Amino acid sequence: MSSTVDYQLTDSVATITMDDGKVNALSPAMQRSINEALDSVEQDAEHGKAKAVVLAGNSRVFSGGFDLSVFSSGDVDASLGMLKGGFELAVRALTFPVPVIMAATGPAIAMGSFLLLCGDHRIGSARTRCQANEVAIGMVLPVAALEIMQMRLTPAAYQHAVSLATTFVGDTAVQAGWLEEIVDTDQVLSRAQEFAAETTTTVHTAAHVASKLKARDAALQGVRAGIERITTEFTGG
Repeated sequence: MSSTVDYQLTDSVATITMDDGKVNALSPAMQRSINEALDSVEQDAEHGKAKAVVLAGNSRVFSGGFDLSVFSSGDVDASLGMLKGGFELAVRALTFPVPVIMAATGPAIAMGSFLLLCGDHRIGSARTRCQANEVAIGMVLPVAALEIMQMRLTPAAYQHAVSLATTFVGDTAVQAGWLEEIVDTDQVLSRAQEFAAETTTTVHTAAHVASKLKARDAALQGVRAGIERITTEFTGG
């Protein structure tokens, strides 16, 4: 698949593993590799081979978010392209034609946390730190990110996450809406694959996607509108 993204299909469960050897920064290259892996899932799904997908991080982290070196490069077009690409990937996860299970093998920060929230089921461990850290590092949260967070987090957690860059771990991450399950660190991926396998026998795929599209319609409209306005939002142009 690529040097940073691995794709495996076992029985009816596809597993996409991000591993750049560091923090799985969602750079333009990483985004392309994930999208290529998702293309493979869709192709396998069309042939009845894939009925659910797990998106996992490496042993250290789920994803640390966007590649900050792109932002600091001064290349405005590259920065805007990375922003748009990240949220387009989020929309793809929210609308994907088979169940998407997130295996938060470690911290999910900034865009990594927003992508995490786009799974149909999210599993982490006691070391899975969930944080929108933008205001802690002097950045303003994009509208698209706010829409995703508001869809999934409790009202109180949403306000804390947005305005205070609050970190959520363990049971607090579950209570806030970042995760649905906490398991032992070394069991995150296997539990995600187990849950994904369960959905292949309990979920009617067509009904699954039609229903989640209805349920997420307002949020998706907001995210897509945010993507369209990113240039104006961050450059005023």
